[in-house]
Amino acid sequence: MRRNDSFYLKRIANVPYILPTGQMVADLKRGVKINETGEFIWDCLKDDLTREELNEKCFEYFEASDEDKEEIKEGIDEFLKYLESLGMTARNDYINSSVKSEEAKDEFVPYKNLEYIKTVEIANIKVGFYGDSECIEDRFDAFMTESEGADDLRIEIIHEAPRTISGKELIVDAAIETTECDDRYVLRFTESEKITECHLSKKGNFARFYLKDDLDETEKELLFHAIRTVFLYKALLKGMVAIHSASILYKNKVWLFSASAGTGKSTHAGLWKELFDTKIVNGDLNLIGVKNEKPVVYGLPWCGTSNTFDVKTYRLGGVILLKRSRTNFVEDLSEDEKELFVQQRIISPSWDKSFTDTQFEIVENIIKEGAIVARLNCTKDYEAAIVMKEYIDKKEADSFNE
Repeated sequence: MRRNDSFYLKRIANVPYILPTGQMVADLKRGVKINETGEFIWDCLKDDLTREELNEKCFEYFEASDEDKEEIKEGIDEFLKYLESLGMTARNDYINSSVKSEEAKDEFVPYKNLEYIKTVEIANIKVGFYGDSECIEDRFDAFMTESEGADDLRIEIIHEAPRTISGKELIVDAAIETTECDDRYVLRFTESEKITECHLSKKGNFARFYLKDDLDETEKELLFHAIRTVFLYKALLKGMVAIHSASILYKNKVWLFSASAGTGKSTHAGLWKELFDTKIVNGDLNLIGVKNEKPVVYGLPWCGTSNTFDVKTYRLGGVILLKRSRTNFVEDLSEDEKELFVQQRIISPSWDKSFTDTQFEIVENIIKEGAIVARLNCTKDYEAAIVMKEYIDKKEADSFNE
C-alpha cells in the first residue's frame, strides 16, 4: 500500500492537512485535517509498504510495548480505511496518466502576420488579441486600452488544425481536458464542437486557440469562457486568484459572498442591494490579490449569467462564506479554516501541487493584509443581510479604533 500522489500533506497555519490536487480537485475530492500520528503514517506511505511493515514502523516510532501493539494496529487499520474511502491511497487510474501521440517538432512561438484585433487591460494584465476578430465577445470592449507597451498575454485565434503533441494528462473534467507538455499546456474543450484546442505557454505569456470553423453565438460564448481559463492561469502567476462569489460595494470596500451552487450567494447580494442600496460589483466571479500592501478586488468581464460586472479595482473588505441554516448568525473561524475554506472556493487552475501551494500563499497574504474571512450561517431572509451588516460594521469600527 502507498499514498495516492494526487494528494499531498500541507500545513495550513501550522495545522496538518491532506489536500487534493490535479485530477482529485476536478473530481471534487475533499481534504482532511489530521493529527501527528496521521502525519507520520502519511509520510511512511510514500513507499509501497505491506500492513506488517507499516505496523512495525509505527511500533518503533511510538516505542510501543507489547500491550500497546494491538491498539495501535486497530488505529492504523481505521486510519487506512478512512484514507481508502477518500481515495487517498494509490489507484493506478489516477496516477501517471498520459496521452500517447506523435511528438510535435515545431517551436511554440507567436505567428508574425496575424491581424491585430484589440488590447484589453484586466487586473493590470494587458491582453492582446490577434487573428479572427469575429470570434471575440463584445464584453471585452469595456476593458479596452490604448496604453503602450508589450502584451503581458498574447491570444491568437486561428482557423487551422493543431499539431498533435504528446504529454502527461493532468485533469479531465466535464468541460476541459488538460495535458502538460514540455513547453506548454494543451487544453481541449469538450463542450465545443468547433474549438479544437488551446495551446498555452507555461510562462503564461502566449496562447493560441485552434478553431475548425466560424463560430456561432453559442460557440463564441464557449470561447469567451475558454479564454477565462487562460487569463486565470496568467493571473495566478501574477499573484491573483478568482473566487466563485457574488460581490457588493459597502463602505468603499468590496465584500464577497461565496458558497456552493444553490446556497444563495446571488440572493444574499440581492438582499443587500434591496435593503441598503449597495452596488453589486460582480454577480458570479471576483479576482482578488494584494496591491500596495492592501487586499483588492479587480474587475472582470466574466460574471456568469448575472450580466453584472465592473471594470474598476476596489479595496477588498472580506470574504463571507455562506452556509444554509434555520437561523442567522456569523461564525468566526480559526486561521487554518479561513485559509482552507477560501482556497476551496477558488476556481483558478489547480493542475498540480505547485498551483495549489500558490493559491494558499495568495490567500494567506490577503488575510494577513487585513481581509476579513467569516462564515455566515443564514436563511434567505432579510435578517441574514442585517446580521451580516452588523458584523461588518463592528469589525470595521474595531479596526478603525486600533
